[in-house]
Amino acid sequence: MNTLRVDVLAYDMPCRQCALPLWWVFALLPSHRPRGDEFTTTDFPEAVEMARRILADPSGDTADMAAQLRPRPAWQQGRGFNPNTCGRCGHQAEWHVLDDVMHDAFHEGCIRAAEGRIPIGEWRAIRGRGQGIFWPFL
Repeated sequence: MNTLRVDVLAYDMPCRQCALPLWWVFALLPSHRPRGDEFTTTDFPEAVEMARRILADPSGDTADMAAQLRPRPAWQQGRGFNPNTCGRCGHQAEWHVLDDVMHDAFHEGCIRAAEGRIPIGEWRAIRGRGQGIFWPFL
């Protein structure tokens, strides 16, 4: 099976409810020579699941981040979903906070929280559904 190395991107920003410092997972991006249109945001269930699998890899130290990514509630549809929850108070901020995270990460820089290998077919399936936006810094 052919695989692709994918980075999980995060940004350091405190919880808006209890001020605990958090690494907010906001996107996935291929590690090797990515294009701007391959930037895939984590406001889609498939991208959240992919990020969770990469972060939960036992060889890394990001399992706590994986546990803080919640799936989309059944009643919520479309874009505009923030999967990140606070490890202390459990607060799950609204989607606009994830937009703020992406905006700040674009201007101030982001953290490559983890990297993992994903089957190319899975990556193409996510990309084929338009899950993402153009990331101009690439």
